[in-house]
Amino acid sequence: MDEALAMARFCVRDGITHVVATPHCHRHCRLLRRDVLPHVARLNEELARAGVPLFVLPGSEVQVTDSAAYRREFEAGLYCHLGDGRTFTLLEFNWNGELYPSDAPELVAWLRLQGMTPIVAHPERHRFFADDPGRLRALVAAGAWLQITVDSLLGNHGRDPEASGEELLRAYPDAVLATDAHNLRRCSGLSAGYTWVQQRLGVGRAEELRGRADQVLATLA
Repeated sequence: MDEALAMARFCVRDGITHVVATPHCHRHCRLLRRDVLPHVARLNEELARAGVPLFVLPGSEVQVTDSAAYRREFEAGLYCHLGDGRTFTLLEFNWNGELYPSDAPELVAWLRLQGMTPIVAHPERHRFFADDPGRLRALVAAGAWLQITVDSLLGNHGRDPEASGEELLRAYPDAVLATDAHNLRRCSGLSAGYTWVQQRLGVGRAEELRGRADQVLATLA
């Protein structure tokens, strides 16, 4: 809790007012809706008690390796989507390209039919998207948005994710920036990312990204 409060204060200093918690949901760290909601509620109580002006919304980063299994668990209501709603969900793919589901575009299209917009987590860090750009184009064509990590743009994940992040922001309008914060050692906030975009891609692109983040938040808060 001390670390969580310290991160919350960092976010407030960075100008952040709302955070969507996106803990991992995969076979090694399988945090489901029933796990996430009570912890988020407790954290918000502690933030209010400590006088930290930040509100945390529930969510999770759901990793997909088996689309059929994902659909079953989605329909069973096991996952915590962004804001615990049915508008946006965060999808992650395994780092091993051999585990990338061949029917991922069909899954994205199916989610859109459920009224849900899937956001693909940190695609700039997946080597298999760079090696086969058609994979990502197919996801976007099916209706997915992209989430680009600020630390990637700042070069903190290496040169390839930095270059890929810029390329994706130039190529795909349906994108959002995210901290992908894990702890105080891995959290550069959001303001540095918007400054980076403004300097590299222009004020207009930075405003587009802010507007898209506001659009997402408006459906969650």
